Amino acid sequence: MPVIIRATEESDHADVRQLLMDRWTAPEIMLDNEMVDASRLPGYVAYDGEELVGMVTLIKRADEWEILTLDSLNRWGGVGSQLLDAVVTEARSIGMLRLTVRTSNDNLDAFRFYQRRGFRLERIGQGVIDREREQKPGIPLRGDYGIEIHDEVLFARAL
Repeated sequence: MPVIIRATEESDHADVRQLLMDRWTAPEIMLDNEMVDASRLPGYVAYDGEELVGMVTLIKRADEWEILTLDSLNRWGGVGSQLLDAVVTEARSIGMLRLTVRTSNDNLDAFRFYQRRGFRLERIGQGVIDREREQKPGIPLRGDYGIEIHDEVLFARAL
């Protein structure tokens, strides 16, 4: 059965919340020194039958959309690309001109993923993650590949 990508619905909330707990330790994500409940944001889900295998959550602003979370349980299987394609298609359909995403300095796989899909490095927020860790101590000190986590990296893509 192929993966089905569709807009997130209220009936997905329990699955979305659980995925955020499993992948992000909580549905609340730090963004600009505020906690954002990603489980209540608009976005897209990917289901393989009854199983949630991926999702993307969005902050929709008037002048740009920001991807807050993008997860695929089957890395390298194309689900992340399909979710991103759904976001880009919707954004373009309403005339949105810009899409952004932030990640931490250790997330080299995200650097590769987004750059291969037209995103460009726009800004490095030095020490942002260190400051967020003061408010949310659960943020790990080391991440992917044993790299210390300190900085936030912003990527942007023109649509």
